[in-house]
Amino acid sequence: MTRKRLRSAIVVAVAAAVTGLATSFTPASASTLTGPFTWEGITWCPTFYATDGCTEVEESGTGSSAAFNPSQVTYTSSSAPINLKMNSRATETGAFDTQTTQLYDAPATLSETVTLPCTRSGKVDNWPAFWMDTTGSWPAGGEIDVMEGLGGLVYWHYHYLSASGVDSSVGGPANGFDGCGTHTYEVSWTTSAITFYYDGTNVGTVTPAEIGVPLASGPMFVVNDYAASSEYGGPTAGNVTMEVAGFTATT
Repeated sequence: MTRKRLRSAIVVAVAAAVTGLATSFTPASASTLTGPFTWEGITWCPTFYATDGCTEVEESGTGSSAAFNPSQVTYTSSSAPINLKMNSRATETGAFDTQTTQLYDAPATLSETVTLPCTRSGKVDNWPAFWMDTTGSWPAGGEIDVMEGLGGLVYWHYHYLSASGVDSSVGGPANGFDGCGTHTYEVSWTTSAITFYYDGTNVGTVTPAEIGVPLASGPMFVVNDYAASSEYGGPTAGNVTMEVAGFTATT
């Protein structure tokens, strides 16, 4: 998606800015988050690609009308769910990611339980996402969208560079699954296949034979964000919250 392409282009510069964060985290309440924090045994940053690497407000990229701000991340303990709050005007929201504090290579299996608010008609609010992004050149290094709310539905995607050098992706929504409420999203990532599971059901698989190039092998970092976009996301809504719980990673 557009916002992700913008972010990926600056990841190399960010990597230099966040070196050493894993040893300087400061667990804190939501109102005093000023840097890295520990959650589910991993060091995270309470925003996304801020200029100092972890703490400042950061615009969420082309196509989004909401800025990521650490004040919108509700963190209470190292194992409690994390809430990403959208302000009343849907102009400021939360995000958290591992940046270079924790990177993953294939093979790996990652999972989270995410609660998403929806409209009365069953459309996912805003532009939520749980995903993995390359630390190198995008999209050649790959991007794995385990869960992304697009147009009011939950999608999975894999972004890559085709054999002819074209930015490409494969994926789609899960049939009969809207993503409203609480669900578990999982990806099993190897160099032979990337398989997506929603509530334990296989909803999509990508293989090298299907796309004509090798699958990404890493390293990648993990991102959770709750943007707002009338172009890409679902209905824009303020005063709503995306809850993320139970992150696990097996390598």
